Amino acid sequence: MRRASFACYAAAVFVACSSDETRVVFSQLNWMEWPAEVRVSQPFRVRLVGFNAGCGEQRFDPGTTVDNSAVTFEPFFVFSGPPVFCPLPATSTSATIPIVAFYDVRSPVAGLSPSVSRSYEVRGATNVSVSPATPSALPVRTFGEIVVRTDSADSTRTNAGGQVSAARDSSGCVRIFAGVNDYVVENPPADTATYWSAFVQGYLYRPSTPLCGDSVAFHLVSRN
Repeated sequence: MRRASFACYAAAVFVACSSDETRVVFSQLNWMEWPAEVRVSQPFRVRLVGFNAGCGEQRFDPGTTVDNSAVTFEPFFVFSGPPVFCPLPATSTSATIPIVAFYDVRSPVAGLSPSVSRSYEVRGATNVSVSPATPSALPVRTFGEIVVRTDSADSTRTNAGGQVSAARDSSGCVRIFAGVNDYVVENPPADTATYWSAFVQGYLYRPSTPLCGDSVAFHLVSRN
């Protein structure tokens, strides 16, 4: 796919680098969710949330690769036809500000087959933009890990990670917002203000009783 007639790179929402019939645009990943554990050779799905790369006729590819240490996603869009401006809302008074939209897909991954139980990193492309002179996809960052077991797997947790913003409401509940998602945080950091942003890693689970009215909570493992 990268042998297309012209490959261009964009921050997120508008492709203006070529009028060629086929263009490849790499896309930033903001958030991912995947099983914390699976059994050997068990297929699974990873939820990918990121910036849509533009408007017009397009095809999405998660850019999935698997090796002995990691499962990596470097998503990209293949556009056909000339570049197209994304539509503006009816109330907008600006003709130059494009709409920032998110994609939300669940990408299948074939089963991993280690000879013994072990973990793999889960990685994804994260930067908003990259120099047009760079002939590769966006830089890759580790979002977390998945454990592959030879016996049985715990299905009660879903690992998750990515770039978020967070806000504390009047009742003291902290929520993280990552694209189309928002989750209440079980163990919010005590050293943060009402609003903050960070790259986080953690997991989703169902607490025995609802937390801040939610049946699913996010447990924070790390914050950068």
